Amino acid sequence: MRGRTAETIPVGSIGVVQDGEHVSSLESQTVAAHRAYVEALAAWEKVVHMASCPICRPEGLTDKDHERRCDSAELEKERRRIAFRDLCDELGYVPEGHGIGLRTSACPTDSCVRGGSDDA
Repeated sequence: MRGRTAETIPVGSIGVVQDGEHVSSLESQTVAAHRAYVEALAAWEKVVHMASCPICRPEGLTDKDHERRCDSAELEKERRRIAFRDLCDELGYVPEGHGIGLRTSACPTDSCVRGGSDDA
């Protein structure tokens, strides 16, 4: 779609926009879907971590409760991944350069796993 000249959809058609505007809107939706997927991935990783970290694991929750939390987070992650993939397929490419990132973990055991502080 890139490199094509914009064509106007005939008046009376649903959604009178130019191709470039549609692509831009679809690209925005795809970027938002990617952000949602990355957030769901981070949430899933956090739930899995909480289930296995003796410091972060909430007291009073059973193994079955943790299993349900992990399953639920994984289902949401997969739902968002599929939505992102489908939008990329419709768009025809994977948008780049939108600076989607994650915050670092707040788990005190992470610094031990990495071998020290981040000040190196």
